[in-house]
Amino acid sequence: MKTSTESQPKNRDWRKEYFDSLESLERERQQFGALESALKRLAGRLCTATLGQSARLDAQIKALQTAIRRESTSDELDKIASALTDAIAELGTAEATPRAVAAPPAAPPAAPPAAPPSYDVSNVIDDRLRGILCALLAEIRRDPELIIGVDALDSSLATALTRDQLADAMSSITELVTQRIRRIERSKQEIAVVLSHMVGRLDEIGRFVTDSNHDQSQSLVSRESFNVQLMGEMKAMGESVASAIDVDQIRTQVRSRLDSIGEHLRQFRERETNRTSEMRERNEQMRARVAELEAEAKTLHDQLNDEQRLSTIDALTNIPNRLAYEKRIEEELNRWQRFKHATCLAVWDIDRFKAINDKYGHRAGDRVLRAVAESLTIGIRSTDFLARFGGEEFVMIFCGTKIDDALRVINQMRIAISELKFHIRGTPLPPVTISSGVTALLPNDSAGAAFDRADKALYQAKGAGRNRCVSV
Repeated sequence: MKTSTESQPKNRDWRKEYFDSLESLERERQQFGALESALKRLAGRLCTATLGQSARLDAQIKALQTAIRRESTSDELDKIASALTDAIAELGTAEATPRAVAAPPAAPPAAPPAAPPSYDVSNVIDDRLRGILCALLAEIRRDPELIIGVDALDSSLATALTRDQLADAMSSITELVTQRIRRIERSKQEIAVVLSHMVGRLDEIGRFVTDSNHDQSQSLVSRESFNVQLMGEMKAMGESVASAIDVDQIRTQVRSRLDSIGEHLRQFRERETNRTSEMRERNEQMRARVAELEAEAKTLHDQLNDEQRLSTIDALTNIPNRLAYEKRIEEELNRWQRFKHATCLAVWDIDRFKAINDKYGHRAGDRVLRAVAESLTIGIRSTDFLARFGGEEFVMIFCGTKIDDALRVINQMRIAISELKFHIRGTPLPPVTISSGVTALLPNDSAGAAFDRADKALYQAKGAGRNRCVSV
């Protein structure tokens, strides 16, 4: 019985640990669900914003909206995505007829055919639609494996798009959304499998605890039964001695009762030995199960930690990404409100980065981004923070730094970047420069307000000729 009572606290600790693991997995599942809902909302808004381009495209967009509402599978979404891509590609052909333009009346036989309606394609995509697309890309960016594709689209959305460019962008976004939804579904299925497996193991632990309780109850019953038998034999022995008429008869009665007591004791020991052996065997099995569960839980915990870490690291530059910045700026705002230590926010943007991509290719642009990120990382302290905000834009937090000191450090980093040397296939690139806007955190500041001020200063630096830093 000692083995059973000593194992119970361990069992309770293990159960708590595994229930904690289940709660962690459930939180991950809820996060996946929330992200999936956000993607669906953004996809729905994107569909609404693009209605009216052509009858065929409208039909496919409505099909996509219906599929999103009724929780379609990834295979169904793939088919819709293929049809939607074809409809988008058709926008640039003469057969695509916008719904907002009424068909011209039939001309008399002798009259020449009516000229097709002309469209102003200088700025097909307006600021509202660009904002919707950027918001959708921001959600997709949470997937580390899709960041490169998102960054390429981010760069293309920085300027006005023609109809053909819009068709390509829409096709690419549709493919990214489909990939993201498919990955979310796969992750949900994997988590469901892990949860089911762990629930099964926890059921085993529950049965083990139940069996242990049952064994304790049976042991108690056995001891009580032995006590009753022992008391009965002792009472019978006393009665026999009292009624005996000589010593031989007393000796015979006592020996008989002692033999009976010995048999009861043997049976009791046999029952307890068998029960102890069974409990020891179950304990060994449970220890093996617990060790196996511990290994699986550790592996899962490590995987979740790795995924959480990767979700806040930019895959190209290997520095924190926008999600990491959003978490850090909220922490710094709360810290600033408590301690009022001077804190500055700087926004960086590589000058004429699109021209580098257009002239030398995206691989050259990627090399520039990595080199700039490395140079900025070298220039900051361990207490400061640097992240890639998106595209060729970076954001930096200077903790415990006044704006004059931050501006001095920023200018040093700007000069260091302008002195970097780049060669593409043996051909030297023109000097790469960078501009920055910096601001200090203010009372009752919000993350958006501080960023907007720094971003405004950045545009002032761009307007003043680039390769400079401006503070506000």
